Amino acid sequence: MDPHVVPWTGVVFTSIAAAFALVWRHQNILRYRSRLDIVRKERATAMEKGIPMPELPDYDEGGRPSLDTMASLMRVNPRWPLGVGAILVLGGAGTSLALYLSREPYHNQVWSMGLIPIFVGFGLFLHYRLTR
Repeated sequence: MDPHVVPWTGVVFTSIAAAFALVWRHQNILRYRSRLDIVRKERATAMEKGIPMPELPDYDEGGRPSLDTMASLMRVNPRWPLGVGAILVLGGAGTSLALYLSREPYHNQVWSMGLIPIFVGFGLFLHYRLTR
């Protein structure tokens, strides 16, 4: 492999990850705004009927949602250790196998480095099992 290509692959993958992060953030903001519009419509309807109005979400200065409001909107799947653990175990196993089957002597010496993500993945499986 050309040694000048290796740094560019990092730049490309970092750019792709940044693009995904921006799209994900934009989707979360759109979801938050749609929920806020629903609350505003409910408040307007309640004002017309003369019944107590539902509360608006908390806002920081500048009309932005507070950190507490944003944190409550982000729901974490309680089974995340299973997914991350499976990715780490399979990725580590693939890395170890690829290095072990490689014909280069250096790769045959460092094949065990793929065991690190395998054991971290098993640790996440254990974490899920114990905290379930």
